[in-house]
Amino acid sequence: MEDKNAKLVIFSKGDDKFIEDIANKLSAYYEIKRITINMLHMEKLEEWMKWADICWFEWCDELLVYASRLDIAKEKKIICRLHSYEAFTNYPARVNWACVDSLIFVSETIRRYAINTFGIDEKITTVIPNGVDLAHFNFENRNQGFNIAYAGYINYKKGPMLLLQVFKALYDSDNRYKFYIAGQFQDPRYSLYFKQMVAEFGLEKNYYFEGWQKNLDKWLEDKNYILCTSVLESQNMSVMQAMAKGIKPVIHNFVGASEIYPNKYLWNTISEAVFTIRDNEYNSGEYRDFVVDNYSLDMQLKSTVSLLENISIKIKKQVNQNQKLRREFSEKEDNSTFEYIHDKMNEFISYETNDFDSFDFTTAKAIIGKRERFNRYELIEFILNNSQNKKLIINSIWYDLYNKEYILPEQIRNSKNSDEILLIASDIIKKDVVYKNNIAGFISDPEIKADVEQNYLAYMWERGIPASQFLPINVYLRIAERYTFAAGYMNKESRVLEAPCGFGYGAAYFSRICRSVEAIDIAEDNIRFANQAYRQSNIHWNRGDVTCLPYDTGEFDIYVSFEVFEHLPAEMTIKYVEEAYRVLKKSGKFIISTPNKAMRRNVHNPFHIKEYEFEEFSTILNKVFDSVEFYSVEKFKVEKGMKKTANNMIAVCEK
Repeated sequence: MEDKNAKLVIFSKGDDKFIEDIANKLSAYYEIKRITINMLHMEKLEEWMKWADICWFEWCDELLVYASRLDIAKEKKIICRLHSYEAFTNYPARVNWACVDSLIFVSETIRRYAINTFGIDEKITTVIPNGVDLAHFNFENRNQGFNIAYAGYINYKKGPMLLLQVFKALYDSDNRYKFYIAGQFQDPRYSLYFKQMVAEFGLEKNYYFEGWQKNLDKWLEDKNYILCTSVLESQNMSVMQAMAKGIKPVIHNFVGASEIYPNKYLWNTISEAVFTIRDNEYNSGEYRDFVVDNYSLDMQLKSTVSLLENISIKIKKQVNQNQKLRREFSEKEDNSTFEYIHDKMNEFISYETNDFDSFDFTTAKAIIGKRERFNRYELIEFILNNSQNKKLIINSIWYDLYNKEYILPEQIRNSKNSDEILLIASDIIKKDVVYKNNIAGFISDPEIKADVEQNYLAYMWERGIPASQFLPINVYLRIAERYTFAAGYMNKESRVLEAPCGFGYGAAYFSRICRSVEAIDIAEDNIRFANQAYRQSNIHWNRGDVTCLPYDTGEFDIYVSFEVFEHLPAEMTIKYVEEAYRVLKKSGKFIISTPNKAMRRNVHNPFHIKEYEFEEFSTILNKVFDSVEFYSVEKFKVEKGMKKTANNMIAVCEK
């Protein structure tokens, strides 16, 4: 390869036996690091991703789920190898596939299943079977014999009961057959079962469980047949390794087996397995040649290097393009971007100056917060809680790293307590922190910390608690744009409903603009938080369900409902929209948003029941409302009309 200094990191949780041979070979082309990640120290992933040019995830598991959602994942080339078992878990549904450049499958059967089940883009997938290092398995011409081998784990997918049944039938045909197992029970129940059935079958003198073997080549030396009883495999490498030695394969016709092995090696019934072992056909050279011609390590290496070469070319193109873009964008343009973010965040602040003035700071402590880097600035945000259990959310304090000065929103700058707030902010910025995705979050409240640890996935996907690491700038901006858009339909006489209201910052923002706000949410802890954080007299917080609103007919001028459609069972969406129609006054407006499924083919939020494309979304709304206008959310901005490339859809429905 042209670039022998490219950096490749291989991640696993320690179960990387399948990558060992190929990693050794690839070290001739790349600077390689093999990193074992403990689930308690996931921050190590980001550290090593920063070091690498290409990130290889040996399994499609928690590591890839976590890594694919880091900001740095957008900058790196990511490869994952999905073996088999992962396709039957929910891990692929949680991966952000938009950040994965190549997904390697070991077999075509597993590839088709994963694509159909999880909606993975077929363009990023390829099949590269595992390869046998032929130098590790000594070949010799063999003959029929009586030693039957099984090598590998013993678990549910290996067909453990069928394994013993085949050997029992073989033993009944000729008691000279002996059964040898090199492996490990992955469930003690199988170990107990084997002990019982070996005794019941009277096989004690012909059955040898010899445990895991470090030198499989040596262990296989005196074996005549390799037996497989699996229900599903990607390949079954122990069978191929035995074939490389010239041992005859006896393979159950597992799902996908016929796409890997010749039919002559496969059996469907116990009697067929016995016949295959006892017939006179035995051709060691044929078995070895099958592996040489189809599944050698050299073939696997060639395909893998070719894939990596293509990715390396893309890296070089991306680097060149990034350099060009950096030359094109000036500091002035960076500043204009900052001004937009700064102004939009200040516009969306839910408090007035008197809210900061009236808060009791004498016992206040920061219970959760964050520092977030953006160009030459650092955003400092946090939530205060005092002895009266009142909360104050501090947003949009910026620290200019060049000029060493703070930039405060007007509401805080004009408050008599601005010095108190600045003192807390300066204490936060002095502390040593570790950044992840340019964010250094902290949680000092033990109850919040325990809840986050217990429901971390929910916080990452759904629980965007304000002023925390779970609500980064880019997400907050999208939210702010939607709320300021909705506010454009309100005036000082408007009676507004927001459902669900989440943590309440949207309803609190509306309270500055309209006459009154009714805010409901089905989650009691959300309502409790909002009550403690927002004490505006024209907001009423209430627990409720969007499909059965606790209000009279025709109460509201405006009903705002963001990002709830996708959380409802499909049969409840009409009830939800009908309830919206019911509680609105004549000419009242229902403002609703939901993700655009067409742009989320590789995004699988585990908390979304169903996502919608425009046509289906439009059909449901038009069944209830006569007048519906659609808007698109793209690159933070809300624009009139429905674009296919929109990240989110907004509809303004008039009664």
